[in-house]
Amino acid sequence: MMISFDVGESMKFNFRSAGLVVLDGRILFQRFSDRDWWFPPGGRVEMQEDSHAAVARELAEEYGWRVKDKKLKLVVENFFRLDGRDFHEIGMYYLIELEDRVQPVDGEFAGKEENLVSKWIGIGELEKHNIVPPFLTDAALFDEILSSDTVKHLICRG
Repeated sequence: MMISFDVGESMKFNFRSAGLVVLDGRILFQRFSDRDWWFPPGGRVEMQEDSHAAVARELAEEYGWRVKDKKLKLVVENFFRLDGRDFHEIGMYYLIELEDRVQPVDGEFAGKEENLVSKWIGIGELEKHNIVPPFLTDAALFDEILSSDTVKHLICRG
């Protein structure tokens, strides 16, 4: 059972775990085939599952990839509106090292889930894409994530 629940008729809470997969200066993003915005791979944490396990499970389900190492980099309180509903999401964002070498490809590609389209986006190209949450378009943030051992706490509204 995923940790996601409705609060009344117009609000929803999610507990999400996401992977920041960075290879050769590019970051993996995905989008739903019927949407135009990109987000890092991951998904909702399930009851009795820790966020470490959740991000590894999601990458296995979505790409068939095994995670070698994961380092918590961001704890995000994300408030946004989507499809007429107000969301309150707690997100754990991990820097991911994969077990096997994956070669980033140019352009969009399909993973294992039919409704998802994926793309490797260069760190210098982030601002040119419709990426959510919006703070993920900040190249300086990724430079900090890659060069520091600290965990940042962010609050994102909007």
